[in-house]
Amino acid sequence: MIGLFIIYFAVVMLGIASQWGIFSKAGKPGWACLIPIYNTIVLLEIVGKPWWWLLLMCIPLVNIAV
Repeated sequence: MIGLFIIYFAVVMLGIASQWGIFSKAGKPGWACLIPIYNTIVLLEIVGKPWWWLLLMCIPLVNIAV
């Protein structure tokens, strides 16, 4: 059980470090990857999409196209 927790923790830390690097290279604050909805809005800004795409991601079947 402890080993599973350590592996899970390592994967989570890798994900945070990866997003932090992406945000930093794009000129955005790295801490933004830690805030759940705000990080999606920042990622949408990075790729050049409008913020309302976040709302489209919440609609079933539409989110597949988005």
